[in-house]
Amino acid sequence: MKVLLNAWMREIDRAAISGRGIPAIELMENAAAACSAWFADSFPRNRTPVCLVLAGKGNNGGDGLAAARLLRERGYEVRVMLLARPADLGPEPRANYEQLREAGAAPVPAASAAAVHKVLRECDPREAFLVDAVFGTGLDKPVTDGLFAEVFQAVNRSGLPVAAIDIPSGLGEGFPPDAGFHLRARVTAALHALKWAHLQPDGSPDCGRIRVLDIGIPSGLDDRDEYFIRLTGPADFAGLLARRPRAAHKGEFGHALVVAGSADKPGAGILASFAALRAGAGLCTAAVPPQNRDLSVLAHPEVMTLPFRKPEEIAARLDGFSCVLAGPGLGESPDTLRTVAMLLQRAKAPLVLDADALNVLRDQPGRLRGRLQRPLVLTPHPGEFARLTGRSVREVQDDRLNLAREFAREHGIYLVLKGHHTLAVSPRGRVWVNQTGNPGMATAGSGDVLAGMIAGLIAQHYPRQPMDVIVAAAVFLHGFAGDLAAREVGETALTAGDITRFIPKAFLKAHGFHSPFLAS
Repeated sequence: MKVLLNAWMREIDRAAISGRGIPAIELMENAAAACSAWFADSFPRNRTPVCLVLAGKGNNGGDGLAAARLLRERGYEVRVMLLARPADLGPEPRANYEQLREAGAAPVPAASAAAVHKVLRECDPREAFLVDAVFGTGLDKPVTDGLFAEVFQAVNRSGLPVAAIDIPSGLGEGFPPDAGFHLRARVTAALHALKWAHLQPDGSPDCGRIRVLDIGIPSGLDDRDEYFIRLTGPADFAGLLARRPRAAHKGEFGHALVVAGSADKPGAGILASFAALRAGAGLCTAAVPPQNRDLSVLAHPEVMTLPFRKPEEIAARLDGFSCVLAGPGLGESPDTLRTVAMLLQRAKAPLVLDADALNVLRDQPGRLRGRLQRPLVLTPHPGEFARLTGRSVREVQDDRLNLAREFAREHGIYLVLKGHHTLAVSPRGRVWVNQTGNPGMATAGSGDVLAGMIAGLIAQHYPRQPMDVIVAAAVFLHGFAGDLAAREVGETALTAGDITRFIPKAFLKAHGFHSPFLAS
């Protein structure tokens, strides 16, 4: 499913209007028809007969004015409040304003928050809903004070369920939800495609149920490679889920090397190496300190071991591996830096760096450049990424998309920036946004399992499948396994071992996944 930035959506609108000859008023009517149908399904007239529409002066307001007319035709008692002067409306919103006025349902200008308060008090939340058509994607800074801030707070306090057109007003792609005031919606009608504001940094809880609506923009206008942001779904990685040939043998599915775990953190390597096998790697070898060898064998006898004390002992054995993972539980010692530097220089297979392998590079990001001939995957959480980029964690969280794309392009690497809606970014700047996972996965070892799954999928599928698709699939399946585990054990008690236990079911049930972001 596609995700668009505001500027891209404006370009696509212009291309539809000027390049394909579709009148702007027709696109507005299409949007209003789709929104009114979705809102009528969400708030049936026999239970919710009253509709209050809050409209701004821009095209989002025009969509709301047109939707008000169509909801009125469906039999709703519609009241429209215009948070602008009629003279300030553009051509298309003005045309819809006039149609309402001629039908005897003229919008009432709301010059003050008090006027909106009065109407809100007259609406019973059990019998009415509110259509938010104030800003949409037209907001480039947070609402911190003034009329709109007062109105948004009043609506949120009123208890009226909100149906937002495109995005809840007050949310934006360039600032976090807590930067100002915004409406909280029960349902949101995303026009043509999801917008980054639905997700950044996590606007989705305030969007309620999101449905992507077709508004008549011709197919193909948003297929440019520079527009590539996708919400990952099973259809995107169907090739990774295909049945194996009956005569297959383990050598056909790759051999992953996992360099992980230290004397005091053996569990990270154990989790990562077994997750690589659970994700389908034919073979997995865990490079571990000698004192951890017995622990690894006892935990999972399916995993082979390579005891080592010095990086040179690994270097001598690198040939023959399909993917190398390094970092989980290694510790931030000089030996870890030497090991990572050696792998960056000598590993011929795709290399995945996680956890401590990233931490030891925080002052040396230049070591990461120039490996396009041998794919390099980094899997930082926001704190690790902040250290790599010299930013604060808040700066990373507030601008995840742009910072991740910049870093991946500059260094020529594949970047997995973890968190809610984890991003998987390619060296070309293609972005895959994850839609699986839950708060219970914020637990020790969850990232080790993800790193192992990435290594396991790379080992068996690269180079037959695109690297960015493989990495995005691993992130999706990791989150899906966590979701399936949470259904059985709950979020509070969820552990990394539970995620690993449900990896097989995640593969088996992936084709039946139902996205929370509905498409019409």
